[in-house]
Amino acid sequence: MVARAEVLVCGCREDDLAVIRNAAEPDGPVVRAVDSLVKVAHHAMADRPVAVVLGVGPDTLAYLDVIPVIRAIKNDLPVIVVAAEDSLELERAARQRGIFYYLVHPVQRSEARAVLRDVMRSRRY
Repeated sequence: MVARAEVLVCGCREDDLAVIRNAAEPDGPVVRAVDSLVKVAHHAMADRPVAVVLGVGPDTLAYLDVIPVIRAIKNDLPVIVVAAEDSLELERAARQRGIFYYLVHPVQRSEARAVLRDVMRSRRY
């Protein structure tokens, strides 16, 4: 039996996490919430996820600093940022670190589904 693809989520609001989980198609990736950036780095190295989703806000801008760590572990791992608020400064900072996609709270199911589909398409071997 082949393990299902997995998306790691850290720092997202519960309502955004629920939308992302709901957007994952039945044959799509499993969405796993982790509670620290250390665990994100550990799972990125040990479990080979297909993407990482980081919830980032004014109080958690430092979460963006894990992106270079993820890149060092697995250069082609897509990183998706969910911003707590619409901020040009936050979006610029995230994009400068080489993210795959940028979402703004509240996450819309249709957009989350499209992003997850794009992740899975980009991960096909």
